[in-house]
Amino acid sequence: IFGPDFRPLRTVRLDGLRSRARVSPRGSYGAATTFVAGHSYLDEGFSTFTALIDMDKGEVLADLEKFEVTRDGKRFDEIDFNFWGVTFARDELRFYATLSTGGKFYLVEGDVQTRRARVVADGVECPSLSPDEKRVAFKRRRGDKWRLHVLELATGRETPLAETRSVDDQVEWLDDDRILYGLTKDVWVVRADGRGEPRIYVHDALSPAVVRS
Repeated sequence: IFGPDFRPLRTVRLDGLRSRARVSPRGSYGAATTFVAGHSYLDEGFSTFTALIDMDKGEVLADLEKFEVTRDGKRFDEIDFNFWGVTFARDELRFYATLSTGGKFYLVEGDVQTRRARVVADGVECPSLSPDEKRVAFKRRRGDKWRLHVLELATGRETPLAETRSVDDQVEWLDDDRILYGLTKDVWVVRADGRGEPRIYVHDALSPAVVRS
């Protein structure tokens, strides 16, 4: 864990192959996913470990697989649960993430304090919550490829984005209107309403994360 001067402050041990990582808006909590078996989301039988981290103490708070999950108001619990792609809300306690089980993918909304989560949508991988907290940008699987979409949380309406190439990244919101993502060794930007065309935003960079004051 780095401070504002990029000097290491604390170290958290996480076994496995590192993957997605995010920090809550004020830096109180972090989330990191590692592969503990297999080497990509395409491998059969892969298993993930997604930790919620207390950034001040440098300690793992919880394993998402230990959360109590509900779907349609009923307990939802399977032996093959895997979580990844955490994105935090402004209050830092609420978050969204991907849950996979039985070859299907779900968007879950969770709470750091209660250690509970609920399924809110299907087919969502690597979500990213918009600054206005009304939408989630994500990738939807099509065979062995992914297409970027935006989901309106209140209505369930989905909008495919103008980027038609397969994007294997947890996208990030630049602002309420534009989305960033890593592709072909560059960071690209595309409109969140499905219009326009993607363009390069930063050369020679991948997996962007936006810091807001």
